[in-house]
Amino acid sequence: MSNILFIIGNGFDLAHRLPTRFDPDFREIAEKNESNPYFWELYQSAEPNIWSDFENLLAKPDFNSLAEIFEYYAPDHSSDRESDRDGIILEAEMSGNLKESLEEFANQAEGKLANITPQRFFKDLFTNGDLYINFNYTHTLEQVYGIEIDRVLHVHGESGNENLLLGYPEGDFSPEDIHEDIRQKGRGPYRDTSIKEYINSLEDYYVRTAHEILINKVESFKKEFKIELVEEFLSGHKLINEIIVYGHSCAIDFPYFEYLNVTFPLANWKFFSFDERTIMNIEMMVCHIGIRNYSVVEK
Repeated sequence: MSNILFIIGNGFDLAHRLPTRFDPDFREIAEKNESNPYFWELYQSAEPNIWSDFENLLAKPDFNSLAEIFEYYAPDHSSDRESDRDGIILEAEMSGNLKESLEEFANQAEGKLANITPQRFFKDLFTNGDLYINFNYTHTLEQVYGIEIDRVLHVHGESGNENLLLGYPEGDFSPEDIHEDIRQKGRGPYRDTSIKEYINSLEDYYVRTAHEILINKVESFKKEFKIELVEEFLSGHKLINEIIVYGHSCAIDFPYFEYLNVTFPLANWKFFSFDERTIMNIEMMVCHIGIRNYSVVEK
């Protein structure tokens, strides 16, 4: 019986040439599904190009351009038709639905598995009885390498189910302040106001409701850590002596690594790294968590 636990991240799927990059694979799907392309920019106070950046930035949306975007949908209070007033609310409800885009993204990658062949490196790396904590949505391990499903935990959900997780760590939500024009004449003076304070100050019901819908939607993109799933998955496997990390950026998901380090304090960790940024992430994480026995393999 093997005593090896693998932690599998997106780099594993990328090694098999699956379309699982944040940019362009997910970004193109998400932008395509936005009713107004400008809404996409609200989620990003900076320009991300990898998953960990994107997820962390979801906690810091920038709504400063929202007033300009909403001008086109401004409610017409002189009209007798409700649709001329609540269009701004409907637009907000149609925007920012990243979960649907995430499902499309996962299913698109899953559909490519039939054409993927196993690689010798991984066939040699994986042995009978290994356990796998998989942060990917795809079933590459199961379909390409024949790993038994009860040996794989998809901790962020899996393709084909509606349980896909995406987002920032709970408690990290801190939107950019609104640079509010006090006189509302475009010439200042300006002051920084929290997004929720700004929304509460909006007098128009339709405009305020549209803002509330969007901020609540973005705030819902928090990622709950499923430590209890890991605990249940590993119950009965107390003799893990090696933990191999492949394809994970080591820039997010720290509670899982911390739990494993506490649960298996004598385990030897092996991290596969692909660039200098990942090496830096690994060194910072092992120092923060207190992992003592580890090695880094550049690949």
